[in-house]
Amino acid sequence: MIRRLKALLSFSSLGVRLGSTIILALMPLGVLSVVQTRDALHQVDASTLKGVGGASLQAMREQIEVIKEAQVSARVLASLVARPTVGEPSCVQQVTSVKREIAQATVVAYVPKSGLVTCSSTGKVHDLSDNAEFRKMLELPQPSLIYDAHGQLSQQAVIGVRHPVLAADGTFIGFVVISLAYNALSAGAYGDSVAMWNPVYFASFTGDGRILVSSEPDLPPDTAIPGNHTFAELAGLSDTSFFVNEGTSRQILSVVTVAPNLFLVSVWRPDSASFLTNVAGPYLMPALTWIAALVAAAFASNRLVVRHVRALARSMTDYVSSRQRLQIPDMEGAPDEIQRLHAAYELMIRTIEQEEAELQNLVVDKDVLIREVSHRSGNSLQIIASIMRMYRREAADQKLRSVLDGLINRVIALSSTHTSLYTLSGQRDVSVDEILANVIKRLKEIHGVALGVASKRLQPVRIDAEAAVPLALALAEAIGCYFSRGGLGTDEVSVSLAESDGTIRLTVEGPEVAELLPHLTEGLVSLPQRMLKQFASQLSGTVSIRLEDGRATVDLVFPRRNPLRQT
Repeated sequence: MIRRLKALLSFSSLGVRLGSTIILALMPLGVLSVVQTRDALHQVDASTLKGVGGASLQAMREQIEVIKEAQVSARVLASLVARPTVGEPSCVQQVTSVKREIAQATVVAYVPKSGLVTCSSTGKVHDLSDNAEFRKMLELPQPSLIYDAHGQLSQQAVIGVRHPVLAADGTFIGFVVISLAYNALSAGAYGDSVAMWNPVYFASFTGDGRILVSSEPDLPPDTAIPGNHTFAELAGLSDTSFFVNEGTSRQILSVVTVAPNLFLVSVWRPDSASFLTNVAGPYLMPALTWIAALVAAAFASNRLVVRHVRALARSMTDYVSSRQRLQIPDMEGAPDEIQRLHAAYELMIRTIEQEEAELQNLVVDKDVLIREVSHRSGNSLQIIASIMRMYRREAADQKLRSVLDGLINRVIALSSTHTSLYTLSGQRDVSVDEILANVIKRLKEIHGVALGVASKRLQPVRIDAEAAVPLALALAEAIGCYFSRGGLGTDEVSVSLAESDGTIRLTVEGPEVAELLPHLTEGLVSLPQRMLKQFASQLSGTVSIRLEDGRATVDLVFPRRNPLRQT
């Protein structure tokens, strides 16, 4: 035992020589590790600031989405209020319907220029003629957002979405206003590689420094905000995050933009400020790595040959079974035969991986080209639709304009389909329910259909991308006939998509229209039926039309072409 220990500690032994060499080699690396660790801490700080800003914005993500939805609803409601037609719901019914669609809406109202509100979701009459904010609205009749800590109608913190209402001759006659309740602010903790950061204060404020909502209403803002920053100053620091040091504590102050002239400020503090976690911890790993390397070198001498053989055999076995390669250390010290075997093995592996990478690149290039074709096709169809709209505006013949309207709708539906194919993944099968939903939404925008007219029951169905195009065009052809009728009520048109036993069924039901009368087989009015049959034949399916109790139902049934791959 003593003799063996002396042999190991002898300067001529491989372990001592290897250990001495590694000590000298790792000294500059240890210094470099400390420098790199310090740089890594700076990078952690930078990524933490970005992460905290993202977490702050995520706290307002739902509110931002609601604001966008309310803006679209206000624009649609303004067009309906400006041009009432016989059979349409009353103004009160329309604003009440919009309030039901938007969960956070507190009040939806039509405010005429006189300021006397008689059409609101609350059912009450309000006189805003003497309100200063209302007079400002009249001076600037354009879509905008307004913020108020105490809404005139709801008496709570609101975000007001307003849209001007124009008469048929373009005269400004009032506003559609949607008041959204301002939710309480909250966000989860954000963790980096050093510490866990927790939000301690949130406040939403406008560009002029007015606070709308804060997480600590009883806490003075100058006490909650570190660094003696005013809210007016913070508005100029929007979309930035920075560290603030006060004494021994370190905090993060983040300001993000929620909407035009609306900002969110948040204050974050670390969960732990101990020296071991924040200072010594990052430097501990390089030191342990350096010590572990020295210890490993002392025991390497008696295993040089056996270790290389075992490592090479293990690497080959693992690569055959799991396609994973193990790094084999210190091959330069192995016998020549093992080095030649290792070189041949590495050459073989590199050849295999290179060929696999080239094959994978070809697959990726194919998917990219398919997506690009769909994208360019969608753009080209949009250009064609724009040109057709120009011809329609210049055409005086009403029949010609009707024909152009139908062609434009079909081109837009085909463009929406290709756009959906571009946004979806590059797989062979696509989610056709998402494509059909986009087509319905686009046609509602084209025809100016009110909210709630079309109900959808679309099961998640995936089919080949080639089959998605004729199916989407068939839906556009059928539902376009219903939307062209006008005066549609709530849920008067329904669309359903279902799959059972390898058969896919698309059903579109709505009021009876001339284009979908089964006995019409000739003339321009029968064109939709003929096109539906063509689309069905492309899908190797059948289409049928039923009339019952003043309702027309279109059924398109087709088999799945190819079974989906099992995942």
